[in-house]
Amino acid sequence: MTDTGARKVHYRLRGEVGGASRAYALRPGENWIGSMAGNTIVLPVRGVSRRHALLTLDPDGLTLEDMGSRNGTLVKGVRIQRTRLRTGDEVRMGPVRLRLEEVEPEDVSIAITVRTDAPISGLPEDDTTATPIEETGRVGLGLLEAVIARVCARPEPDLRGLVSLLSRELGASSMCIFEVQKGEPVAIATSGVLPDLSRHRRFVELVRGAAASGHAVRATSLEGDVPLACAIGAGAGPDRFGVVVAGELRGRAREVEAVLRMLVVLCQRLRPEVLAAPPAPPSEEPGLAFPAGYVPGDSPAMRSFYAELRSLMHSDLPVLLMGETGVGKELLARILHDSSPRRAGPYVAINCAAIPADLLESEMFGIGKGIATGVAERRGKFQMAEGGTLLLDEIGDMPLELQAKLLRALQEKEVQPVGGAPVSVDIRVIAATNSDLQRRMEEGRFRRDLFFRIAGFTLHVPPLRERRDDVPVLVESFMRVHARETGKGVRGITVKALRALTDYDWPGNVRELEHEVRRLVHLCPGGQAIDSTMISPHVVAVPREGSARSALETLELAPNVSALERRVIREALDKAGGNRTQAAKLLGISRNGLAIKMEKLGLA
Repeated sequence: MTDTGARKVHYRLRGEVGGASRAYALRPGENWIGSMAGNTIVLPVRGVSRRHALLTLDPDGLTLEDMGSRNGTLVKGVRIQRTRLRTGDEVRMGPVRLRLEEVEPEDVSIAITVRTDAPISGLPEDDTTATPIEETGRVGLGLLEAVIARVCARPEPDLRGLVSLLSRELGASSMCIFEVQKGEPVAIATSGVLPDLSRHRRFVELVRGAAASGHAVRATSLEGDVPLACAIGAGAGPDRFGVVVAGELRGRAREVEAVLRMLVVLCQRLRPEVLAAPPAPPSEEPGLAFPAGYVPGDSPAMRSFYAELRSLMHSDLPVLLMGETGVGKELLARILHDSSPRRAGPYVAINCAAIPADLLESEMFGIGKGIATGVAERRGKFQMAEGGTLLLDEIGDMPLELQAKLLRALQEKEVQPVGGAPVSVDIRVIAATNSDLQRRMEEGRFRRDLFFRIAGFTLHVPPLRERRDDVPVLVESFMRVHARETGKGVRGITVKALRALTDYDWPGNVRELEHEVRRLVHLCPGGQAIDSTMISPHVVAVPREGSARSALETLELAPNVSALERRVIREALDKAGGNRTQAAKLLGISRNGLAIKMEKLGLA
């Protein structure tokens, strides 16, 4: 790193080493390069000498000196003894070719650190400038400052945001700040899924003991096999605060406990302000049953959505989930089923757009006995869902002639198998669509009476661009999952890269974001952090309107034309209610042509 005026400049060498893409951040001062351990940059490749070269980074720039290597050091194809390096220069040592790159500070600082079981090797020790908990396990000052800032925030403490931040940075699966009121622990702010504070006797004993002693209490598990990392309490008098953290934490135990103890003391001293914060849902109110690995999101839009979803758990009211493609409507339908009294029954889904019209009726209602020679009796999806929940996905694409039969089945609570006798069914129906049903009704393509039958309660699932606060936690979760799948020790993601992902509108929503993160994990060299150079060009090229990057940054034709095409295609799809055939007509191209363009532009 060096200073150019008031601007700090970071450098790295990037290239292929032993068949794998690698990047090496350069430290201020001496950077020894060679094949043996102990060098700043280790190139364990035949043809590279043990101490091959010395690269010195000082305020005046970079100097490269060959240290008497057998195969020499070449810069831009010319063998050198000592030379100054400039950005873009190619350095060759034996078979290894490395290019010098200038890196923005935000593309060096790591925004999210990923903890995986895969080894992380070949990294310089100081390549963690913004890591709250470094690879050494030490808690950084940045995390302490964040705790103090959120607890002392005005007009009221941001405890909900604080527990989410600490859970993410400490690697906790869940966390809860509680107060012991009249001997009973009461949740104030939670993140993740913790055991019921009032129903688990062992848990109550643990937190009471922690709150009374002010010391950390550990247990391997609670009732229901919920892991407990520690419970810490502090303060005098009948009412005390505490914090419970579950999961395998990263960081040194004593330092983590110190952070948590500081949090509890701050809560105790700011007791009136802390209790003025919005309370967590009462512990006696059952929560939503999120599946393992699901990231609920903590943005205001999703908190409001889950509050509505929670109010529907105990009824059989038909629910219509409306939202863009990729927002996770089917998964949300499953969450509602698993949270309802029907959770012991089957959950059955049918995609009304994926099955040909002539087969959809038999798929939904089944086939009666003896309808034709060689045709076996078969139950339909309605009968399979008996006692449980049936999801009618993409209901807006259901053929008009079948809508009348569906309406009758819903009204009479019985189905008519093809060629068979009527059969009564007891099910809850959830419908989902990304189509504009109001427009379809106006155009005569969707029955109004069916709409009012399925829309007992309509929930609009917010698109990702309306809950950008959830992007970082989704990115972190996807990085962990796909790093584990690939066995890669991906270090994390830089500040600049994360900002690019947050700024993008994600027309494909969570599904598109996961696809991009999976691609980044596969692309990122093992042991390194994802930076902005790895992100898909269309994501970086299309900043959201009103952002700092919304003005043209380049006069290159290709990225600007692509940005315009994306915007026009999205507008056409919006006007067509998501119908690609209608959107293609508006754009004056074929449906096939639209599909090809959407795939090319990352909109599919």
